[in-house]
Amino acid sequence: MDYIWDVLIKAKNEGIDLKDVRFCFASGFSPYMELSDSCINFRDIDKDVEINPYYRFFDIFKDLFDANYYKNEELRDVLFDLVVHFLGELDLNRGMDRVEYHKWFFYRELIEGTFGQRGKENIKYFSIDEKNILIRNLYKLYITGDHIFYLKDTIKNIFKGSIVYLNKLDKNELLVYIRQVDSSENLKKMELIKDLFLPINFSIKIYWKFHFGIIDVAETMRIGSIANY
Repeated sequence: MDYIWDVLIKAKNEGIDLKDVRFCFASGFSPYMELSDSCINFRDIDKDVEINPYYRFFDIFKDLFDANYYKNEELRDVLFDLVVHFLGELDLNRGMDRVEYHKWFFYRELIEGTFGQRGKENIKYFSIDEKNILIRNLYKLYITGDHIFYLKDTIKNIFKGSIVYLNKLDKNELLVYIRQVDSSENLKKMELIKDLFLPINFSIKIYWKFHFGIIDVAETMRIGSIANY
């Protein structure tokens, strides 16, 4: 890691509240690096992250840590932490394009309950990567209107190894085989996926752990491991 935004991204990906990350003025640092020597190659985020504020933000901090001034040290430390957090957020937003902003709006509406109370409650069961998959496909759905494609893509990417079958001969029906067990968490995830992507004129059947039998496909015809269709 080289920059403060590296720390913030890692904290977000690990579910760490950014309020628990405290930036402080490093007691010793290289003039060619933003993070102090002790923080350059760290894997775990400590409560205190030492940085060299002069590397990119000299004009902002040049007068804050005068070596000959010792008053109000606690206030300076708090102010420094607040300003660095603000600068870090600017760093993160600077890397966002129009699509990322739209995805953020979708996510904000989900967690605020715009898509319903059930969506607000169930989004918490998704990991950071799974949320990215969900929101990305939700955005693409609103652009293209292709419900079935993005329903299938979301299921396959969130439940690895799953298979989605589309039956349009007799009725609009989707059959989904998922290798995982139907845990409470997985059921909540699938519930939200259906709420967001499943067209109103389609039905869906989920087969957890065991695949339904298909004639002449030996892998699906094992005794004790067949789900009834």
